[in-house]
Amino acid sequence: MSRSARIGLIVLALAIAVVGAGAVGMAFLPAAVTEPLVKPVAQSVELLTGDDKPETITVDFDEQPAVLGISNYPSIQLGAMRYTTDTSLIDRASELLKGKTFKRWYGYASYRAKANDMVGGCHSSIELDTANGAKLCDVSYDPGYEGNEGPGIYILDGDAAYVMEGDQAELNDFMGQCIQDAYEQTCLPDPQTARDSGSARTWLFEDEMPWNAESGSTGSAKE
Repeated sequence: MSRSARIGLIVLALAIAVVGAGAVGMAFLPAAVTEPLVKPVAQSVELLTGDDKPETITVDFDEQPAVLGISNYPSIQLGAMRYTTDTSLIDRASELLKGKTFKRWYGYASYRAKANDMVGGCHSSIELDTANGAKLCDVSYDPGYEGNEGPGIYILDGDAAYVMEGDQAELNDFMGQCIQDAYEQTCLPDPQTARDSGSARTWLFEDEMPWNAESGSTGSAKE
């Protein structure tokens, strides 16, 4: 064998040894080093439902409202309503609600998911009803949404939510005053004492409304 051939074999052997040593070394490296640098990212996607619903809705009712209802947590016990047949308050609520436009709120499901993890909170609603308790309009207010992500007055239509467009201040102030009056008249010093006081009240309990009083019910009989 020639001298140049022997040199070539030696170089080849050294190259094979280096590659082999590298493969053995990689086998002992931590998994984090040997994993690919680019990893797949898992991202949750909010599925939108109710795609057949419109992008905007406008408050409208043909029948004349005869009852105004209000709720608030924590001022009024959770799930309870207070009602009034005061025509001046009903007319003012109708003026503030009728003809107002509400735009589809696609972030509602995500917001509620986050809000469910929080303790406490505040929620209000206002509604206009017929004399027999049929609901003509039902609007909610959540100050947590207003403070964190946008306007707080909205309407729920099944699993779709719609946020009130334009200035919400007047309706918000009106709701706040109604809630305060209802709280003072039906919750102080406590609901039973307020009920039994005999004093004239603008705001009434649910079982004092005609659709419940006639049936002897103490809860809402509305659909």
